[in-house]
Amino acid sequence: MGQAILVIEDDPEQRTMLLEFLALKGYDAHGAGTGPEGVETALKVRPHLVILDLQLPGLDGFGVCQLLKADKRTRAVPILILTANATPENHLAAVQHAADHFLGKPVTDLEEFHRWVKALLSRAPAAADGRFVAGGVLSLDPEASTVSVAGGAAVPLPPKLFALLAELARRPGEVLSRQFLVDRVWANSVRDREVDVAVSRLRGFLGARAVDALVSVPGKGYRLDLARLAG
Repeated sequence: MGQAILVIEDDPEQRTMLLEFLALKGYDAHGAGTGPEGVETALKVRPHLVILDLQLPGLDGFGVCQLLKADKRTRAVPILILTANATPENHLAAVQHAADHFLGKPVTDLEEFHRWVKALLSRAPAAADGRFVAGGVLSLDPEASTVSVAGGAAVPLPPKLFALLAELARRPGEVLSRQFLVDRVWANSVRDREVDVAVSRLRGFLGARAVDALVSVPGKGYRLDLARLAG
């Protein structure tokens, strides 16, 4: 069975169409029709990707997104917002709620949709024994908020530092801007300078290897170089 994908969509026709398409592509596809059911299923299945509608009964998509990103068990799971109400305001709100991508409905080009699914799955660390493993070298345990490097001892991290490292680990090699990290880790509640302070603290927790692996890109942001952690 392939990677698990959860589709939270209240329209039965849309949900069935997406589930059948994903199953045809070899994924382990699961569906939910309400916000509360979606959260419950996500905690049970621990999917590799959540595809989430915004207009849901019981709890809207933003509420679902907030709960999943706040829970240690699901915070690292990428979320693809799929909505018929693809306004700039909703797009901004999706970013602020830490969604990973935003697409409008209806889905008319399933192969283009699948390209986004594959791209988001490639960002997600592989799950192994309850941990998220990035590049075979960085193991993050959302339940305990710990990280180990190259098979070393687990190091406990404060929640915000764990969330910061998880964002970088989900996109190894990609430069993440300070504003992006402020939105994702601090819900836009701090200044850019807080990111610099947090990266400095994170280097201290991870030790000598992280000094070079947590790369500062002047004028742009930060990226995680997994090869330097492995060296």
